[in-house]
Amino acid sequence: MEPDPSSSSTSSTILNVLSYILVVWYFFMVVLSLFGQYIGQSRYRHKPKPVSSKLTFSEAQGVSIIRPLKGVDLELEANLRSSFVQKYPKFEIIFSVASPEDPAIEIVDALMKEFHQVDSRLIIGDHQVGINPKINNMVESYRTAKYDIVWVLDSNVHVDMDTLGRSVDQLMIPGIGLVHHLPIAVQPANYAAEIEQIFLDTNHAKMYLAINGVGIASCVMGKSNLYRRSDLDKVGGLEKFGKYMAEDNIIGEALWHQGLRHRMSADTACQALGPISLKGYCARRARWVRLRKYIVTAATLVEPFTESVVCGIMGAVGSRHVFGTSILGFFCVHWTWWFINDCFLYRTLVRSSSLHTLNAQKPLRILNFLRAWISREVLALPLYLYAMAGTKISWRDQEYRCISDGTAVAINDKNEAVEPLLTS
Repeated sequence: MEPDPSSSSTSSTILNVLSYILVVWYFFMVVLSLFGQYIGQSRYRHKPKPVSSKLTFSEAQGVSIIRPLKGVDLELEANLRSSFVQKYPKFEIIFSVASPEDPAIEIVDALMKEFHQVDSRLIIGDHQVGINPKINNMVESYRTAKYDIVWVLDSNVHVDMDTLGRSVDQLMIPGIGLVHHLPIAVQPANYAAEIEQIFLDTNHAKMYLAINGVGIASCVMGKSNLYRRSDLDKVGGLEKFGKYMAEDNIIGEALWHQGLRHRMSADTACQALGPISLKGYCARRARWVRLRKYIVTAATLVEPFTESVVCGIMGAVGSRHVFGTSILGFFCVHWTWWFINDCFLYRTLVRSSSLHTLNAQKPLRILNFLRAWISREVLALPLYLYAMAGTKISWRDQEYRCISDGTAVAINDKNEAVEPLLTS
């Protein structure tokens, strides 16, 4: 029996279409990566002088800086000190801690005495408005803040002294409702920490910058965010988001749906890593994916196809059918280019970080960078698949189970889910 010519033609057409789709997707990712690189080089190499910082006390917009605390993070004193030394005429600092026995209190007390001229206070005790301990910790600070502009700044990050001024400049632009800063990692003390740094300062930074540069949807991490309390109160205030573990993304979307766009200033939120275990790195990446898969499902499903290994294979296979190129040759060129692109962005971000000038932070040596970069890229897909298959996360010594509506429940020692408390 002779083969059906029409069937063979249909298969060939489908193969050609799929090949073109693979090629188009690959070059789309190349353009997106170059766009992220362009933003990184242009924004963080040349930081503008803030205009708002030159205003008088009566002219300036007041800002309430809220710093939630739990335990003593690496470089905690330097992190908190960076709030006190902001070159801005009108702000207060509110430190929030849940327990009166928390060791962070001693550091806060010492800094408040040292900078007694700065308007600052410490609030001890949380309000159980939901499952999210960070929100529970901040509710009283949010309610009692003196000013409408609120800057929520995590305790494990350090910022430049001009960050507040530049951020207020951005927030004053008409139509802007949230200003956020690129999270980067510095000071890795071992191999696993180097992998974590490479992830945050290359692939994550590149995509974060590119997506926010396009600006077609909300894409926010909660390490360092400024917004107006009056805007958030229109959708129920901070406590409404206590039932979500990834409250930063949900808050960003709530403001976005009011027609308020987001901006990034030329500043980074720098986290000192110190030593971490390989298991700890894997747990962080799994937590990241599991929190996002129910909140930004489409973006999470697409994520593997943005990574260098899968994207490179797609490009190599598609190019083989469309242009007749060697699959191995294409992939080698692709991976070399991807590595160089990431390396340039990494060195720019580390050198421009505020911790670079504070602690003489230097980029990794090229061999250390290469080792960590290859490890990160090779681990990306297995970690993603592992994360997508589960729902359990660990955060601040407590385990939670993620639910499909974006909320979560705590898990007690007997591995039984505990319903979250949703009332204040």
